Amino acid sequence: MIDRIAKIDKVIFLLTLLMMGFGIVFVYSSSFAIAQHKFGGSDFFLARHIVRVLLALVCFFVFINIDYHTIGKYSNVAYVMTVIMLIYVLALPDSAAINGAKRWISLGFIRFQVSEFARIVLIITLAMQVHKLGERIREGGIFIQQIIKIGIICGLIIVEPDFSTALIIGCIGLCLLFVSGARILHLLGIVCAFIPLVIISLLTSPYRQQRLMGFLNMADMKDSVGYQVYQSLIGLGHGGLFGVGIGQGEQKYFYLPEPHTDFVFSILGEEIGFVGLMVMFFIFSILLYRGMRIASRAPDKMGQVMAFGLSLMLGIYVILHSFVNTGIVPTTGIPLPFLSYGGMSLIFTMSSMGILLNISSQSQDVKPSTKKRGTR
Repeated sequence: MIDRIAKIDKVIFLLTLLMMGFGIVFVYSSSFAIAQHKFGGSDFFLARHIVRVLLALVCFFVFINIDYHTIGKYSNVAYVMTVIMLIYVLALPDSAAINGAKRWISLGFIRFQVSEFARIVLIITLAMQVHKLGERIREGGIFIQQIIKIGIICGLIIVEPDFSTALIIGCIGLCLLFVSGARILHLLGIVCAFIPLVIISLLTSPYRQQRLMGFLNMADMKDSVGYQVYQSLIGLGHGGLFGVGIGQGEQKYFYLPEPHTDFVFSILGEEIGFVGLMVMFFIFSILLYRGMRIASRAPDKMGQVMAFGLSLMLGIYVILHSFVNTGIVPTTGIPLPFLSYGGMSLIFTMSSMGILLNISSQSQDVKPSTKKRGTR
């Protein structure tokens, strides 16, 4: 274990632990008011978050020390298990639904969100498949097989319903096929076929229509479904350049309904200000850059695609969460990696960082090529 840690990307290792530590502080800062109001104790969410942090740390170090080739070897089994679990949550009674959605399997002390597991499993499965297939990924039949695998996962997640997660997973899957060498025309064909399905999904869901109309009607968002974004922007504006101080924000006092999960970015902006948010984005940018660097230096295609997918997933979640909180995209429940309260999000984020670091421990240094100079 010590030898493995000695070879990993130490920048990612240290920044990951730093962000998780700050996450503990900020989960308490953003949740103590609602915890006191709903559960009679300000540390209700903090105590549960610390348990999840310990589980996430275990997963982090375990995946650092499990060869990613071994993980890829069991990817098909993990894929089948994921499909079975996604079908299982849909078969649960309505009493198991939370806010009308069936996404979780109760394990007593924690709720297992299958879609969080699915996003990592799909990345690992596709990485293993393109590693085996090589140039055959350019063949139409082989390409469609991978699209079907992506479609099954996304389709089951949409039915939960969790449209945003399904859309993110689908986009990541297509990006992985693109970097693996799939034909552009094949990818464009899938995108063109997918757009009408997205439109139909929006038009047939009153809930999604309501959110979309709230987004488009920003002028009246104070009195519409855009109320959350309205309050989020107030918080960001109140924070100004340097923030009001950690724990001193006002928007968490029942103005924002989910200050510790879906709208933690707004609370961050209010308490650490614009400068603090820029530091946070800088840290995430370093993590993304180092992740892509690991992908470019991985010893084989499986490692390259796996590292690219895991890094891309981190970047997409950071961007979408901040876009939702600033009203750039319609409101949806996207957690901010490391900083939002939520057990499965943290556990699987740390697991993905552990896999990324395992790949880094086997990376090859890229050296500039040298040519012998001929003599005249």
